[in-house]
Amino acid sequence: MRRRKKNKDVLIDLTSLLDVIFIVLLVVVCQLQNIEQKTSQAEQDATKAQQDARMEKELYDDQIDSIKNLSDYLVLISVNSHFESDLKTRHIDLLCSDKTVETSQISDLQGMSVEKGYGELREFIQKYISENTSKTIILSLNENDEDILYRDEKAIKKIFNDFSSAYDNVKQKD
Repeated sequence: MRRRKKNKDVLIDLTSLLDVIFIVLLVVVCQLQNIEQKTSQAEQDATKAQQDARMEKELYDDQIDSIKNLSDYLVLISVNSHFESDLKTRHIDLLCSDKTVETSQISDLQGMSVEKGYGELREFIQKYISENTSKTIILSLNENDEDILYRDEKAIKKIFNDFSSAYDNVKQKD
């Protein structure tokens, strides 16, 4: 029979293995701390971005509200003067951007008889300005257009000039 060899107690030196384990553990802890710092910085950046976005949204909402209610602050009155083929009959059309105002019909200009038409135009604009002193009113004319007679253009521009010089809230479209 063979004799069995008895295992002797073998001592394994684990000191170097423990050193390696502690070094690996130290590297892992440092990486976790670095990741934690980056995550914290990313959270701060995200919070700041959310606050900035919220403030910009409030500004845009205010702008949208102002644009929706633009007619409360700004009114456009467009005047278009055009003539028929006989050059004696001329028409003045009005368009007001204020939806609450019904634009009145301006009498046609017949030859040299223009006082009634210009008077109605002046009266409409005067009445609107006096009723809406808090609004900015912009007057525009189809000037330098081939459909308007030069004398009508000059007469209507004079009416516009009178109003824009008399009232601070009236402007002319250039």
